[in-house]
Amino acid sequence: MKKTILYLITQSELGGAQRYVFDLAINLKQEFNVAVAFGEQGERGELTDKLKQAEIAYYTIPHLKRAISPIKDFLAFIEIIKLIKKIKPDIIHLNSSKISILGSLAAKTCSLFRVPPAAHPRPRTPGCVPLPRASASAGKRAAGQACSVIYTVHGWVFNEPMPKWQKLFYKYAEKFTALFKDKIISVSDFDRQTAIKEKICDTEKLITIHNGIAPINFYSREEAIKIIYSKIENCKLKIENLLIGSIANLYKTKGLEYLIQAANIIKEKSLILNSKFLILIIGEGPERKNLEQLIKRHQLQNNIILTGRVGNAAELLPAFDIYACPSVKEGLSYTIIEAMQAGLPIIATNAGGNPELIEDGKTGLLTETKNPQMLAEKIAYLINNSDLSQSLGANAKQKAKNEFGLDKMIEKTREVYL
Repeated sequence: MKKTILYLITQSELGGAQRYVFDLAINLKQEFNVAVAFGEQGERGELTDKLKQAEIAYYTIPHLKRAISPIKDFLAFIEIIKLIKKIKPDIIHLNSSKISILGSLAAKTCSLFRVPPAAHPRPRTPGCVPLPRASASAGKRAAGQACSVIYTVHGWVFNEPMPKWQKLFYKYAEKFTALFKDKIISVSDFDRQTAIKEKICDTEKLITIHNGIAPINFYSREEAIKIIYSKIENCKLKIENLLIGSIANLYKTKGLEYLIQAANIIKEKSLILNSKFLILIIGEGPERKNLEQLIKRHQLQNNIILTGRVGNAAELLPAFDIYACPSVKEGLSYTIIEAMQAGLPIIATNAGGNPELIEDGKTGLLTETKNPQMLAEKIAYLINNSDLSQSLGANAKQKAKNEFGLDKMIEKTREVYL
């Protein structure tokens, strides 16, 4: 009989962790019974649409939010317990820090207070694809056998910019709940080493499995540029402009303010031979207002555009001359892997797993986090050295093909499940 996997994730807004969950679910749904549950954004999230189209069962956890809220967190904890009792999974796969804590505590609670399943039809969640019937192993678990709990770290939350008390809270919460996890997958070796350094858990529980992506069907450069410009309202800029691109949710951790400051330095100091450059930031999020104010303060309205969300943005990467990732915290960036696959010259910060993707001077250029001056100089250096740009892009494309394929990620994760 098929085993049942329940994927739990905090938000349904499409980001790296949500993409990871979807890739696993859609590629393993023939071998396992799979279901996905999430909180914040709920039915409005892009992940929901993708799950519907793929006919993958999903559930919402109404009180599950990213921010700390004792009352909502407790209610979400109860909702997760009810969901686990309802689905009776063989494997619970946690993604993101909030659900890591609540989900592992809920799983432990269920294992301590197991009861036989009620003999009545399984209820359906409105708007959700109904789950498959429980496997034969569900009865064994109800009689006393607990499910396995796996947690994938997409960058430790205590490495994010936040107050010291909050960092300490998350660090000790991760340490405590690691006791209830059977395996912890790090998407970068940086995160695995961080767990060892901070003594999060026994090293035997830790394994690194890099993110991987399937080959992308890119648009040609000309088509990609036309599509991007068609989405920019009242744009009077020329297509001949040098295009620097970044794809990211507009979060503080993405460091986009430093990319804006770097643009100001490039403009003020005339660091590039062709001053007609345009930075396109594709994505949406809570930092939009702050970023817009920063752009206006530096009078960069003709040099930086926040496009908002663009569907299948990765297919448009050939439009860019350079790809920039100014993050201050990363797990293993999907967008960098996409840019590598597109053969773009890449400048990225040395945050998280970025150095595992970008070998400085060979597959891209690395810069310090929160250092707009260095970022500006690296961008200018690439722009003014076209031969180097082509070489870095070609090397990055080959590395993406050899090391960061989706099949490799799926197979290594399947081995953990089995």
